[in-house]
Amino acid sequence: MFSFSKPKPNTPKKKSKKSLFKRIMAWLHLWLGLASGIIVVIVSLTGCIYVFENEIKDFIEDWRFVKPQKEAFLLPSQLVSIADKKMKDKKATSVTFGAKDEAAIVGYFVEKKEEGEKGRGEKGRGEKRENKRGERKKDLAQNQEKGKSELKPQGKPGEKGKGKGEKRKGGRRSGTFISVYMNPYSGEILNVKTFSRGESPDFFRWILNGHRALWLPYDIGRPIVGVAVLIFVVLLISGIVLWWPTKWIKSIIDKSFKIKWDASFKRVNYDLHNVLGFYSCIFLFFIAVTGLVWSFGWWSKSLYWVTSGGKPLTENRESPKSDTTNVKAFNITTADKVLLNLRKENPQAAGILISIPGKPADPIGAFVYKQKHTFYNMDRYSFDQQTLKEISIKTPFSGKYIEANIPDKIRRMNYDIHVGSVLGLTGKIIAFLASLISASLPITGFIIWWGKQKFGKKKAPAAKPKVASKAIPVPKLKNNAEQEVTA
Repeated sequence: MFSFSKPKPNTPKKKSKKSLFKRIMAWLHLWLGLASGIIVVIVSLTGCIYVFENEIKDFIEDWRFVKPQKEAFLLPSQLVSIADKKMKDKKATSVTFGAKDEAAIVGYFVEKKEEGEKGRGEKGRGEKRENKRGERKKDLAQNQEKGKSELKPQGKPGEKGKGKGEKRKGGRRSGTFISVYMNPYSGEILNVKTFSRGESPDFFRWILNGHRALWLPYDIGRPIVGVAVLIFVVLLISGIVLWWPTKWIKSIIDKSFKIKWDASFKRVNYDLHNVLGFYSCIFLFFIAVTGLVWSFGWWSKSLYWVTSGGKPLTENRESPKSDTTNVKAFNITTADKVLLNLRKENPQAAGILISIPGKPADPIGAFVYKQKHTFYNMDRYSFDQQTLKEISIKTPFSGKYIEANIPDKIRRMNYDIHVGSVLGLTGKIIAFLASLISASLPITGFIIWWGKQKFGKKKAPAAKPKVASKAIPVPKLKNNAEQEVTA
């Protein structure tokens, strides 16, 4: 008879030693990472490049600098007079002075007219345009406090002031920005730089558009980036939970803090994701948290509420106003007086920006930058264009930095923390490396996940059960004589 061997009993799967909490974190880390990975890569890589925008421009754009002289700078009225001849019918909106070896900048803004607006001439539409122009004196710092700024400060203080005169459309400014770079000693025009959002050939403007909105219209791209960065914050938290060693013994600690370069590709890739993710986590957390201020108004308010110990963010949307009871035609020489007064009070300032009023109610704005390529510790002033009386307005960005309270100082630091400039060049290098690691995390994480899958792998055929046979007795054959007798 044939007999079969007994099949081996199914061995039960080993239960995971991970706690339920860690398993939930692992599930979130995996699927949220797969969902947001490509966006995190784009935002991180563009952020890497944008961190050193100022330094790169200073190196390649030689027309941003002049030979320092012992003579005094020309006054704003003199520079504007020369620049207006070059720009013809356009009116200057700001003048910026930097260090002794830097070019001065006269800023212009050409407002983009709405479709169908040109040539209509209706009174109502004309009033609408006039109201829109009234927003020209809302500078970048004021927009940052609302969490809605689209323009980040540029390399020089003057470029930061280019936002004046912008027209808002759907919460964003629309128009063309022109910067006339001039020799502050002679008034010679060194270069004219023009850009408009979305149509600018400027490389760093293109990088910023990708960083903020993935090169999509801002109303579409900005929320997408915001959600992806919000998910990234969750990934950082869940990543630390998964990284945390189960036991603090030498063998486990080495795996958590060191990359085993001589191991297999899978092990090296895992260490790059695990170890580099841990070392960069704290820096990426601050970069992500500060970046969300420009994506969501509710995040901006909540962050201020946390840092202030429960105080609401002061959102004064009214810009300072000059006294219009005794209106006189604005004299550009008034801006000269403002500049001279600020220079006396701030002899060591790295730069001073003076905004030029466009309407009788607009004040003369002034920004005093204490350090080059740093914006958190600037002092912001508003002066009546007739009397030069200082006009105060309660926002985190108004007044002198040294007189601001702690939560307002933290809010002023938001941009500089985001790009690392709050710690100078060292901070920028840290931000660059952290962003580079951030771009690699979705890639190494995807490789880890892909390596665990069995896509395209042929399953080995099931082994057939072995057949064990018993020996069948064979009858002995009788010899011929016996056969014959039997027969």
